[in-house]
Amino acid sequence: MRLQSLINNMIKHTYWIILILFSISAQAQYKPDVIIIGGSAAGTSAAIQAAKSGVSALLIEPGNNLIGDTEPRMDIPSFNLGFFKEWRDLFYKINDSVRTTPQAVLEKIVKNTPKLDFLKNTPILAIAQKKFGWEVTVEINGKKQEIRCKVLVDATTSSTSSIISEFGLVNLDKNGKPATLVSYDKDKMKNAYQDIQKLYRTSGAAGFGNDSTLHYFPLGIFIPAEVDNLLVVSMSAFKDFDTEDFRNLALWTNMGQAVGALSAYGPFFNTTPSKANIRITQGEMFTYKSFLYPVLDIKTTDKSWYPVQKIIASGVLKFDFENGLFNNDELVNGNDIKVVLADLYPRSRIWFIENKAETLSVDNVISLFSFVTGREAITIKQEFEADWKTKYEFYSNYQVDKKITKLEFAVLIDSYMAPFNVNVDFNGYFLR
Repeated sequence: MRLQSLINNMIKHTYWIILILFSISAQAQYKPDVIIIGGSAAGTSAAIQAAKSGVSALLIEPGNNLIGDTEPRMDIPSFNLGFFKEWRDLFYKINDSVRTTPQAVLEKIVKNTPKLDFLKNTPILAIAQKKFGWEVTVEINGKKQEIRCKVLVDATTSSTSSIISEFGLVNLDKNGKPATLVSYDKDKMKNAYQDIQKLYRTSGAAGFGNDSTLHYFPLGIFIPAEVDNLLVVSMSAFKDFDTEDFRNLALWTNMGQAVGALSAYGPFFNTTPSKANIRITQGEMFTYKSFLYPVLDIKTTDKSWYPVQKIIASGVLKFDFENGLFNNDELVNGNDIKVVLADLYPRSRIWFIENKAETLSVDNVISLFSFVTGREAITIKQEFEADWKTKYEFYSNYQVDKKITKLEFAVLIDSYMAPFNVNVDFNGYFLR
């Protein structure tokens, strides 16, 4: 009897221990660094990118469907790169044998992404800012659950239905929009080089498609000015634009990817998104095959695609933002680049004083690179000649007296002087 009693007591203790452990496990089931609310194209993309950038993420969709019911166009340039391409290729592959939808395939990608959890049909009951970041109260299987995170992303679709409006997370203007870290409007978009700020240098995403206005999006517009560790990727972030300006799903996906990289920066480096390193964040976009500018006259598959993206970001060579053209075959004029180069490399001022060449030749470029970097000119010349067709895949023939084009100069200066590596602040000013 005593033995049986001991066994029964042990069973009871074991039962209660298991019950307690299960309860603790249930409460601690979700421990994300980043919570993204809204399974929009932007929210889904942000969640995937945050997880790929090395932090744990949780995507919460109060409804039942990702990105809505409309089937997106996948025959635009955006879908030739990175996440877009992965999504499109998997959809085509599955759809060839079993009829499916882009939404279903996207949910499959979400569920198969490491470090990313997904809750749908999950009502948001409350959101509160805490010392550690944020606490989001949700309803799961009829029960309340508080989930903590360091960074919160509002990816609800409109200003009127946004969580920042519903839960009063920040002060809003009469149109339901918060003040953001930088101010961005249509004039700044079209006249990027005339503005005192150099916001184009801080772009994290771009409009790029057959039915999309050409845009660049400075990273600071996704960060509310008055609250830390909150990001907004919805119409709430845009004061001077209409919904009609953004009717392009790939555009939102691209913006979401930028916000995902930005949201990961804080937890990964133990800081806040408002203190993110712009170039590291943009570099993360390049790592995952995204882009910053809608360059229409260079193929996304060309070797020059990413060097040109970096050189536009540095401001060394100008880009036609209104028409989406880099104008590859234009010749490089020394007077057009010397001011920016002087900011980046003070030593270059001496070279431009001593060399009055306006339209630069290959020989001028060799001399400039040698003077600024301290490398032997003869070595650079030999490398140019060897790599011109093979490494850089230029269409022209190598000649030292040949006038150099914008595309050639962009690729070469990225390789030899890396101006993109000089960081900028959220206003686009160079940091030393």
